[in-house]
Amino acid sequence: MALSRRWPGIVLTVLAMAAACSPLWLTLPVPRHALVIDQARFTAAPGDEPGWVALPHAQDRHRARSRYRAVFELDEAPAQPLHLLVPTFSYRAIIALDGDRMLDTGADSLVPGITLGASALVPLSGRHLSPGRHEIDILLEAPGVARGYLSALYVGTAQQILPYHRLRVLVFEHSRMMVLACQLLLAIATLMIWIYRPRESLYGWLFLLLVVSTASYAGLLADIVPDVSAWLPYAFTVSMSSVFILHVIALKINGTVPPAWLRACVAAVPGACLLALAAGVAPARTLVLGVVAPILVFSPLVTVALSAWGAFVRKVPEAWLLLLPLCLFSLATLHDGAIVAGLLDGPVFLSIYYRQLLLVAIAAILMRRLGLSLTRLDGANAHLKQRLAEREAELHRLYEEERGKAACRVRSEERHRLTVDLHDGLSGHLASIIALAERERSAGIERTAREALDDLRLVIHSLDIGDRELVAALAGLRERLEPRLRRLDVALDWSMARLPEVSGVTPTSALNVLRIVQEAVTNALRHGPATRIAVRGLAGPRGEALVVIDNDGVPYAEADAGGAGLRNMRRRAASLGGALRIEALADGTRVTLTLPPRLPGDAEG
Repeated sequence: MALSRRWPGIVLTVLAMAAACSPLWLTLPVPRHALVIDQARFTAAPGDEPGWVALPHAQDRHRARSRYRAVFELDEAPAQPLHLLVPTFSYRAIIALDGDRMLDTGADSLVPGITLGASALVPLSGRHLSPGRHEIDILLEAPGVARGYLSALYVGTAQQILPYHRLRVLVFEHSRMMVLACQLLLAIATLMIWIYRPRESLYGWLFLLLVVSTASYAGLLADIVPDVSAWLPYAFTVSMSSVFILHVIALKINGTVPPAWLRACVAAVPGACLLALAAGVAPARTLVLGVVAPILVFSPLVTVALSAWGAFVRKVPEAWLLLLPLCLFSLATLHDGAIVAGLLDGPVFLSIYYRQLLLVAIAAILMRRLGLSLTRLDGANAHLKQRLAEREAELHRLYEEERGKAACRVRSEERHRLTVDLHDGLSGHLASIIALAERERSAGIERTAREALDDLRLVIHSLDIGDRELVAALAGLRERLEPRLRRLDVALDWSMARLPEVSGVTPTSALNVLRIVQEAVTNALRHGPATRIAVRGLAGPRGEALVVIDNDGVPYAEADAGGAGLRNMRRRAASLGGALRIEALADGTRVTLTLPPRLPGDAEG
């Protein structure tokens, strides 16, 4: 059952390997219906006797220049223009037809270095299309690292030739430029990540690998740097650093710290070779073929062994992602080494293509690590958010508990204050009741007892008053005053519709307001005597609340007011953060209580 689930992955892996290995065993198609020229007279060096060779042909030794002469015959003038196609050659070709120089690929090609083959297309016109024998002369320049190579030649119409030439331009030039562009973009992206995550040294090594490996594109500078071919061995030597960087990356992916000597080799080995080249210790070709090329060819096998050790022994999942591209890259370098050694014929080095596949695999590993790091970071953030929410909930619970305890303390203090107020208020009335009872003054006893009862009810009613319920407290006072005033034939006009809302109301502050209003009504009855009392709620000019008590009794001003009752009224008003004003009117007296929009929380009873 488990094997059946693995079959799709196994099949996809085999197909991917077959597709990735295809450049190692596939060849590009050639024109089928064009005239094929597969023989040429070859001159290895000036002064040598030419000899016939079969095309394609690879030189038996590394030569700077060699000449080929091929012939073809036209029985009649063609109806359509013809083209000469050179599918593959290495490295530079100067093509002449019937003695006329037709093309110099060194000026027209985008060949970016010594590791490439190229393709050439020459349009034929004029006398080159006349019937008879025509000679094609090709001067082939090789870089001295790989042997010169020339494929068979083809003559045909544009329909027969152009598709095959476009395919080779795509493979030999455009694809390599795309590889370079992708490599530069990847280097920029890696550098940006490394800048923001400097502790992830793998990004720094990958950036260094991307930069160093671009040295093989030094041939692109041919139009800028004179005699750039003389600098190609130096570029080839600089690119040797990439194999040591690969060792470091493979070890770090396996979770192993690279030894110091290996990190030193990244700069020391290429640096020593560069110094030897500059000092002329050995010919450049000897140094490149004897030292640099073997290191470049065989060092990837060491990286394959390191990745296999990480995959099979250390069981590192990321080592598997690197192992397959490394194997393909190692095969490509062995292929290229065989070309340099003369064991294989062909001008195209494949390592430049597979190197990009290797770089993409390393970048995928680093992106995977970055993704896992971000996932862990997101998980840590989620955990921290959860813990923070729990702590906030705990703090909110503690706050509510503390708030409840504070409210209990406030209520306890309020009860204490009200108890004191109740004691102070009732004690006087009860003392009067006792004295009157001793003197047998029943009317005075009744009045005093009633006042004591009203005072007790006032205190008890204030205990149920909450914040912003001052109007409700005043309405309760009205309900107790109306029956009393009605028995005394005193008209009561009561209106609180225009009283603004007052916050910070506590039982103590409500009791203070009620006592002030009650005392003002009592004074109107006692000293008036009043026949009409009006109690109104108004808004002051600055938003303050006004409670106005008017009576039609004997007028008196605040300056004339005396006694403990009025002093208590003013004291209570001050404790509320307000003020008390007594005015003499033409037909009575006005008492005005001014309250702030929010009462202080420590108003004393």
